[in-house]
Parts: sequence; structure tokens; C-alpha cells
Amino acid sequence: MTLDEANRIVRIWGAYLEYCHDRLQALFIANIPESLLPYPPAMLEEALNIIAKHYHDIGDYDKSKLIQKSFDALLLYDNDEESIQGAAKIFNMPEVREAIISNMKKVRRNWIKTQVNS
Repeated sequence: MTLDEANRIVRIWGAYLEYCHDRLQALFIANIPESLLPYPPAMLEEALNIIAKHYHDIGDYDKSKLIQKSFDALLLYDNDEESIQGAAKIFNMPEVREAIISNMKKVRRNWIKTQVNS
């Protein structure tokens, strides 16, 4: 993968994290189906590693660490089948369902605030 290709993938990943990830995490908690990612996990990891190394090599350690930190979000994604089966189980628990609904509304409120203040 070239630096330009990795940069394009990482830009898309950043937009995905900004606009999609929190909503999906509110719904699935920690077992988000990996098919909802903008690219396969291995491709994202490769691109993130290339860009983090690039920033490190040019001395921009803050950006390198920021890119590395975004790997944490990938840990919340899992095999599609297992994610869906897990979601079906937790959606049947009333207390968990209520918490998920509350989280989704909180994510919406927070997103609106960021848009109004932009």
C-alpha cells in the first residue's frame, strides 16, 4: 500500500469515527459487526500503521500517537455473525435495552451540540 492510498483510507477512517462509530457503539456496545467498517480491519490496520510511521518519521509525534490511538476503536468490532447473535441476546434484556436507548439518545444530543457549536 502506498502512502497516498494509506492517507486516503485514514482520512475516510477519521470521517467514519467522527460520524458513525459512536452511534454504532451506542447500539452494539462492544461487538459491532466488522462489515460496518469502511474497510476490512486488516486494511485499516495497514493504512494506520503506514500513516503513524510516516508522522513519526517526520517528527510529528502528536499526530502519530493520535493515529495509533484510533486503533482502540477497532477493538470494538467483531465477526458479523457473533456480533449479531450477541446483539440479539442483549436486546432481549429489558434493562440493557433501556440503557442502549438512553445511550443512543445521548449520542444524538452530543452530536447536535457539536454541530451547533461548529
